Amino acid sequence: MPVLNGEPWLADVLAALLAQSNGDPLELLVVDDGSTDASCRIVREMSAADARLRLLHARGRGAAAAINVGVQAARYAIIGQVDQDVIVLPGWLDALRKALAPEEIGAVQGVYVPDREAPLLSRVMALDLALRYSRLPHGGTDHVCTGNVAYRAAALAAVGPLDERLGYGYDNDLSYRLVAAGYRLRVCPTARSFHRWRDDLRGYLVQQYGFGYGRLDLIAKHRGRLGGDAVSPPMMMAHPVVLTIALFLTAVGLFLASLGRVPVTAFALAGGCLVVLAAERLRAGIRAARLFQDPAGLWFPIVHLLRDLAWIAACVTWTARRACGRPPAPRDSMSPRPARSRD
Repeated sequence: MPVLNGEPWLADVLAALLAQSNGDPLELLVVDDGSTDASCRIVREMSAADARLRLLHARGRGAAAAINVGVQAARYAIIGQVDQDVIVLPGWLDALRKALAPEEIGAVQGVYVPDREAPLLSRVMALDLALRYSRLPHGGTDHVCTGNVAYRAAALAAVGPLDERLGYGYDNDLSYRLVAAGYRLRVCPTARSFHRWRDDLRGYLVQQYGFGYGRLDLIAKHRGRLGGDAVSPPMMMAHPVVLTIALFLTAVGLFLASLGRVPVTAFALAGGCLVVLAAERLRAGIRAARLFQDPAGLWFPIVHLLRDLAWIAACVTWTARRACGRPPAPRDSMSPRPARSRD
């Protein structure tokens, strides 16, 4: 588990993981990447009562580098990875271990369960992911998320470490390399967890900007993934492109209006793009609301419009930096949460 300022959730997250063992050997390696809150103290206190828990230290080079530290120190044939804000539910580890039994399976990811008690933005993010996972054919996928996953140690050894140049997207990169090496990946619906997403508007936009920026770094490395993958399908990838077209047409219309012309065509096309985007998201949101019995899905059109805007901002910044010859760095896309107390 890579940790950077995870104090608000860490004790609960660690307790849930330590409760997963059914008597089989288990170790929990927490890799601190430079926390300035009480994260390390929490781990030390809990490790004093449970020898299965161990604190390691990284060098502040990002989540991928911290995970690599943990993988190198791991001793067992199955290596799980959980984020500092993911609380696994009972049976999570057993479900993943059973799904990993076939030797051709390189990694199995659990699912995030929508939490009806969570704030609105958290519920929307959880519903969106849950809906996308529900569409995977028989649980097969080409991307597993490192926030909630178990790998076959031999598979990780075969493809090499996580790419430490990447922020968001390092798990996609690892997944693509596993698939290229002949391993199969799966999503296991019975390995369930709660994800404590960034649930304030600023935090949501910052995280979505990072997702968009990291996706561009990923596409630069894997050109064939321009259309996304099984978890992030082409329609999702097309959204910011269509919104960019709508914004461009709006700008053209405003320019023409400033010249005294009537830009009916430009505004009509811009409005048509927005209607198409909103209708696609509303349809998905209604399906999510019905499938998971949570009306937060009806907020998809608005929340995902904000996501598209954040992705467009990321695209502009990424393009400018690449034009200046700046190499990728994890901090460009993966902005840590500020340190704050559990209380």
